[in-house]
Amino acid sequence: MVLNFNYEGEPRKTMPVIKEYLENKGYNILHYAPEAGYILTDFKKFNVQTKNVYLALSIKISDIIVVLGMGKYDIITSGIGNPDDMIKTKSADKLPYKLQKKIFLPIVSDFKELDLNLIKTRR
Repeated sequence: MVLNFNYEGEPRKTMPVIKEYLENKGYNILHYAPEAGYILTDFKKFNVQTKNVYLALSIKISDIIVVLGMGKYDIITSGIGNPDDMIKTKSADKLPYKLQKKIFLPIVSDFKELDLNLIKTRR
C-alpha cells in the first residue's frame, strides 16, 4: 500500500506537520529523522468488522511524500477437539482491499486538509 503526495515548501517544515498528525491519530513514532526526511510508526490497532487490524506507516519526504502502509490482521480459526483451542487467531500480512479502504485510504482526505495533495498513478 503506497500513496504519493505533492507538497509545497521545504521537507524540514513539512516533517513536524506530519509528525503532529500521526501523534494526534494515535500512532506511536518509532523513528523520526528530520535530517533524512523519514518517519516510521509502530503498528496501530484498529477494530474493523470484529477483526484486529494493525497498520504501521513509513513516510519518506523528499521532492514528494511517499507513504508506505504495512498492515496485518488477525484471522479467527476454529478447531475441533480441545475446548481451550476452539478459537485461535493467526496473522496475515497482506490486507484485503476492503480493509485497506477502511484504515489506510482515509489518510488521503486527512492529508488534503494539511495541503498535501495525492499524486494519482496508473497501474
